[in-house]
Amino acid sequence: MARILAVDDTPQNLTLVEVYLRGSEFVVMTAASGQQALELCRQQDFDLILLDVAMPGIDGFETCRRLKDDPRTAFVPVIFLTARLADESEKLAAYLLGAVDYIQKPIHREELLARIRVMLRLGEARSRLERENVALRRQLEGAQEALAAAEASVADLQRLRSEWSIGPEQAIVIYGADGRVAHADEAATVWLSGLGVGAPPTAATVAVARLQRLVADGARSAELELPAGAEAGATRSLRVQVRILPHGQRAVLLQDVTGVRAAEARIADREPVAHVVVERSSEDGYRMADYIGRSPAVAEVTARVAQLRQTRATVLIQGESGTGKEIVARALHFDGRWKHKPFIPLHCGAIAPELVESELFGHEKGAFTGAAQARDGLFQAADGGTIFLDEIAETSLAVQVKLLRVLQRGEIRPVGASQPRIVDVRIVAATHRDLLQMVREGTFREDLYYRLQVVTLRLPPLRDRLLDLPLLIDHFLAVSNRQHDRLDRPVRGCSRAALACLAAYPWPGNVRELENVVERAFALGVGELLQAEDLPAHVREGTPVLGRTAAAIAADDAGSAESAAIDWRSQRSAAERHVLAQAIKECDGDKTAAARKLGMPRSTFYRRVRDLGL
Repeated sequence: MARILAVDDTPQNLTLVEVYLRGSEFVVMTAASGQQALELCRQQDFDLILLDVAMPGIDGFETCRRLKDDPRTAFVPVIFLTARLADESEKLAAYLLGAVDYIQKPIHREELLARIRVMLRLGEARSRLERENVALRRQLEGAQEALAAAEASVADLQRLRSEWSIGPEQAIVIYGADGRVAHADEAATVWLSGLGVGAPPTAATVAVARLQRLVADGARSAELELPAGAEAGATRSLRVQVRILPHGQRAVLLQDVTGVRAAEARIADREPVAHVVVERSSEDGYRMADYIGRSPAVAEVTARVAQLRQTRATVLIQGESGTGKEIVARALHFDGRWKHKPFIPLHCGAIAPELVESELFGHEKGAFTGAAQARDGLFQAADGGTIFLDEIAETSLAVQVKLLRVLQRGEIRPVGASQPRIVDVRIVAATHRDLLQMVREGTFREDLYYRLQVVTLRLPPLRDRLLDLPLLIDHFLAVSNRQHDRLDRPVRGCSRAALACLAAYPWPGNVRELENVVERAFALGVGELLQAEDLPAHVREGTPVLGRTAAAIAADDAGSAESAAIDWRSQRSAAERHVLAQAIKECDGDKTAAARKLGMPRSTFYRRVRDLGL
């Protein structure tokens, strides 16, 4: 569904565009100024922008110029909608700025829809041509590389050996176009047991098969960790460089970097943690795409969402701040059969109390001072879809009465209206507060509470699903690498010391706080690994900046200090048990090799294995 941004300083014009596009295949968002439009475009992606010319502050022309100067919005089609009687020079200026159309108001609905659809189709065609051009450029580059390789001769191999300066810690292997080994140094045959000249690719050991697969995949450089010698758990680390030779041959330089990796591993608490990502098969069924985690608590929430996403039942989502309540609400809507209908989120505490009623239910012309025109509310805009009321506990008792009416009969009454209107809207509400306690205190209506509590989803806090912590860290590192242009020198992981600090911290701000901690590290210039010193002091010390200590938070959850201590110990033991069991599995049951892999003294490893019942 295409996303349209309408920009106009006149509310009536924005309302008219929303009315024109309602019920079509488009999702419409609005901005009341050029500055607001630029802010929205930095936060969200749009497929087309309808832009007014005459606006206070930043006018339409300047807004268009800034959009076209931004790589993120440079190719988004811009259509000017204006009531000004423009001459040809003004239209020419609009086209020179990059606009695709210039329309004078008034305009009929059918014409507006037709022009939008034409421009979107043109944009899709241009994108397709750009993709084809990229593919052709890649083919041309490949042809140029093949041509350059065809000009090589037997002397090129000697030149390669000279350039690479093959020494005692290096070896060279030549693969033919058929995938067979055409040449191998003595060192290569020692390092790669089973490597034989002329042997077919299928007749290979695990080590040779790994190298063969890497070369076949077209990699230019990589690193392999292979078994080495008869000592249990001994490994050899090889740095691999690949160069294309004439006639489809490939030269592979192998460099033994085992000593370098061992030296790196000896740096206390600075070895990266290896996170094993388990692939999910198609038999695993549904899962929420943006809700990261595989712990039992997340699996329970995912299973409940799978049951509810194809229904219209009212859902109340409860959970602490930062646990992902809006992600779950979006999954309930966009993973269901009504995903093409509107989804409108509203933070009930972000709107002034005197405007909440008008925002939700709309108002009639003259209903209050400043209401120059009638306006539809969010419930009417969400007709047929879903409205997400975040922090519903922030609404007043007067608004709660009207919400109850919507839940009971689907009726809304705009401010100043004499007759109600019927809407078909699914309500998903969320709160971090205890609504039942608010009912007892008289600050939340009891009848509305029971209407909302048709189905309740309780999202677990991060401290109750610490097994998901490595997955979340990897996710936020990947996101920050892209946002901070670190793809050429990415942060590739987290040190053991940093992971220990993160696992011991109580996370009162939950996943959102974890995301902010990672973002802070990038802002302050984190290196190749996220280290303990890259974390804020309160995270390293395990004491939240605001609120209570880890013991106090756990005590609230468990009911007493004693049960809280047991709960924290069980969480940490479960995480440690998972890491040790995975290491033993990867080393085929060799505990000595597993201890070496984790960088733990063998006696300590055996003691923890025994204590954890492994």
